Amino acid sequence: MSDAPLRVLFLTPYFRPYLGGIERAIEQLTFQIQKSDQVEAVAVLTTKYAFPRVPHPDWADRETTEEGIGIYRLKGFPKRSIPLYSCPLVWFSPMQVRGYLKEFNPNVVHFVGDGWFWGHFWSWFWYRNRARFVFTPSYHALPLIRWWLRPINAFICNVVDHVIALTRQEANLVRRAYLVPGKKLGIIGWGAPLPETTLTPDPQGAGEPLTLLCVGRLGRHKGQEWLLGVYRRARGQFQRSVQLILVGRDEGDEKKIAGIIQDYGLGDEVAMVGEVSDKELTDWYAKADLFVLFSQYEAFGLVFFEAMAYGAPVLTHDVGANRELLTRGAVVVERFDEDEAVGELVRLVNDGGHRDRLAEDARDYALSEFTWPAVAEKYLGVYEVAGS
Repeated sequence: MSDAPLRVLFLTPYFRPYLGGIERAIEQLTFQIQKSDQVEAVAVLTTKYAFPRVPHPDWADRETTEEGIGIYRLKGFPKRSIPLYSCPLVWFSPMQVRGYLKEFNPNVVHFVGDGWFWGHFWSWFWYRNRARFVFTPSYHALPLIRWWLRPINAFICNVVDHVIALTRQEANLVRRAYLVPGKKLGIIGWGAPLPETTLTPDPQGAGEPLTLLCVGRLGRHKGQEWLLGVYRRARGQFQRSVQLILVGRDEGDEKKIAGIIQDYGLGDEVAMVGEVSDKELTDWYAKADLFVLFSQYEAFGLVFFEAMAYGAPVLTHDVGANRELLTRGAVVVERFDEDEAVGELVRLVNDGGHRDRLAEDARDYALSEFTWPAVAEKYLGVYEVAGS
């Protein structure tokens, strides 16, 4: 095994100042691995776009965060991307990719997400003989109009050194869709940040509203409209006051969701607080009595474990890896079963003992199984093997 210190470069099409689920995961992983004596430097190669394909040509080519993470941003040509794909379908200069690689000189390159084939291919092409490659696909099933991506990702999966799935379910999907050799395939999930302070129960008075928290981009994929329908049906059976907080940036449905809240007459109970800072988000997690989210699909669902680490039990449904991962501290109903979701929401609001038991179990589960220090240690083991 090589004794050379690790220089780890992550690749993702979107990164700071935009931070979605994958971007937050990369950021937390960078924070953790740079604490290791094995790691000399960490950086991220990304683009001058925010999700979904919003150009920001004014963003700096290079930046170093206050935590010491380097950021290298590629220019896209033209600035505007056709709205057919989650990653910007524009030209990124292979020579600029090469220049950034030579400047940072990684010996481990880590692709996160299976969509940015352009960055993945050219990084591998230029540095295939200088660095080892790790690929965490964060797999999503491809519709027919995007099946052209399957052979590209199959190629990437077969030339990298390790493919790391987030769950057993995802590992099976990746193996079938991208023809990954079993010897290259491993499983490492994401983690939740450790709460900064020790949490103690904070009993609420009967007149103080319970806080239901939903964190996700305001768009069809995250299911806020469906959640509001469930909430509307359940609220008449609540035995105490409740407030529902929707945290997340607009992904096209903010006005529609605001209109639904108004039409349902829920303006005094439901609040949209938009995109918030990391500190504000942790404050909401700490305040939450229950975390509710009914996405169309979750490859991993990092926000579930972030909330659970703060003692918020989860109510969701059986999509993606939810049933596999949320085995403690959570209620997982059948997919888009409104009657079951309404019944469980009513029980979780009205039955304080049941909710408190789930909250304790949620916190213990998240902090024992899904923390960033534990995830970072697993990836450092992969990087060491990849760098040998």
